[in-house]
Amino acid sequence: MIRSHLSLCSLLLLVVVLSGCQFFSSDKKVSADHERFERIVQAVETLRSAYEQQKFDAVQKLMLPLQGFQELEGQIQRDFDTYAAISLHVAIERIYIKGERIKVNVRWEGAWQRSPEVAPVTDSGHGVWVWSGTKDILLAGVEGAIPFGKADR
Repeated sequence: MIRSHLSLCSLLLLVVVLSGCQFFSSDKKVSADHERFERIVQAVETLRSAYEQQKFDAVQKLMLPLQGFQELEGQIQRDFDTYAAISLHVAIERIYIKGERIKVNVRWEGAWQRSPEVAPVTDSGHGVWVWSGTKDILLAGVEGAIPFGKADR
């Protein structure tokens, strides 16, 4: 009885070890959901970086061609025309995915500087950046406090 119990425990241990090896295998494929999640995170970082570097074309490429974005694009362009330097930090707090619609809750803080002689304007806030897509992740809307359009405030 003890011997069969030990054999059963040894067999279970062997199964756990082998399945663990498969779980930690380096050639395990990344799931499609995880790849999409990484594309979402990259899209947020690309938008932050393009805005900070004042690359208007790069910002536009991240936006869906929606009529409502004309105002946002104008605000961003005025920021670029007004400030010599922009520093923006964005932290993702939560990501909601429902079909092709993605809501990314962000916390941001930034500094907008007109010239080196003038102290920068600083601000921070929370907002929701709404994205759309599965392969290509594009900005579809913004809600709440946003860092864009600082020159208009």
